Amino acid sequence: MGKSLHVYSKEALKKEPFLPLDRPYPRSLKVILNLKKQVRKFSGKWDLEDHLATKYEKFLGKIPPHSLEIRWVNSTIGNGVFAKEPIKKGAFVCEYIGLITHEKEIHPDNRYIFNLTVGDDETGYVLDARYSGNVARTINHADDPNVEAVTIFVEGLPRVIYIARKNIKNGDELCVNYGEEYWENWKEQKR
Repeated sequence: MGKSLHVYSKEALKKEPFLPLDRPYPRSLKVILNLKKQVRKFSGKWDLEDHLATKYEKFLGKIPPHSLEIRWVNSTIGNGVFAKEPIKKGAFVCEYIGLITHEKEIHPDNRYIFNLTVGDDETGYVLDARYSGNVARTINHADDPNVEAVTIFVEGLPRVIYIARKNIKNGDELCVNYGEEYWENWKEQKR
């Protein structure tokens, strides 16, 4: 199994606290119950991709199977995640970990959130990785990404995983497409 190396300078660590976790944690039991209710509401409309859960569930809660490195890119981008070994197309890269909470609870300048969805339907809940996250929170955006975010369902709850969209070489930066909504929200906050 691989391991993640955290190459933070003291200044970078002050800007981006990093608390590795092995799974998403709910803010409360009420949050989990309400999220499960939202998932059930939409699940009849969407195929929940059970075959993906079966394929990738064995990696959840464990150290990513590939060696990854978090390191400083530049002052505009901040940190990024880089492959320390080749990763084949379709391979599990890591899980996006954070605090499960309702989107109404998120501070507007928080850029470390991932919407929990069922198909194209938003549940209203997010993974907040601002202060509680793992290596996935530092994967940057690219229009032509080499990593794809996929939602799988484990025990009725959505879990967000990243899988390789193409072969990734040793030393390549991992990137995912954040989507149009992310950039629209970011532009709104800049005004």
